[in-house]
Amino acid sequence: MTRQVRQLKLSLGMAAALLLGLYLSAPALGASAMGLQDDFIRVAEQVTPSVVSLKAVRVVTMQPMGVPEDFFRGTPFEGMFREFGGGAPVRRRQVGQGSGVIIDPRGYILTNNHVVAGSQQLLVHLNDGREVTGRLVGANPKFDIALVQVPIQGLRPAPMGDSSQIRVGQWAIAIGSPLGLERTMTVGIVSATGRRGLGRGTYGDFIQTDASINPGNSGGPLLDINGRVIGINSMIAAQGQGIGFAIPINVARQIISPWMK
Repeated sequence: MTRQVRQLKLSLGMAAALLLGLYLSAPALGASAMGLQDDFIRVAEQVTPSVVSLKAVRVVTMQPMGVPEDFFRGTPFEGMFREFGGGAPVRRRQVGQGSGVIIDPRGYILTNNHVVAGSQQLLVHLNDGREVTGRLVGANPKFDIALVQVPIQGLRPAPMGDSSQIRVGQWAIAIGSPLGLERTMTVGIVSATGRRGLGRGTYGDFIQTDASINPGNSGGPLLDINGRVIGINSMIAAQGQGIGFAIPINVARQIISPWMK
């Protein structure tokens, strides 16, 4: 019986020591979580002023039936459409939504080519509420990169990172205007690097992330935990959720370098 009592006391002592250890470590764990939270807040405060919302205005000609002017051209239905379609063509204004990131205080903004392609007017909404007209400086459809400039000096550029140094598993932060919701920040990780066989072009070296990316995020920055731009968000996987892709910032900077004078 004495041995059983000793064993029971020993077990209770070990359990008490374990509970005490967990109790003493709880503040440390809480402090670590608060530190990470502060990092996210710092990134938001540091980079959000450098992220813009882009509206690409296009004017298209539509027939009254709602189809493009040349939809039936060259088909057996061309004459029938001309005879029964009737009415004059209608010109409609279409506005595409995207994001961009300021990379130079002279007003240079990096974004995706598909955000601005075919636009007759580019409206740039800055973080401070101003909306100005931008001009397309250069575009590369193959790499889906474009450079826009606004006539404003002294803008705050986002700090640039080195995409050759990123590692799978590190934090990834996206800021942009998904679905028109400006200044939206989402957090995930770098899921993979060097993804190929994606998109419309032949380029293939995408950063994959599970940070939430939606239509309107295109052209916005993908950041590391230090708030440095490591990629330009470009597209999502339509078949699934939580799978987005970004163009490495080293690639984007190399493309736009000749356009910046």
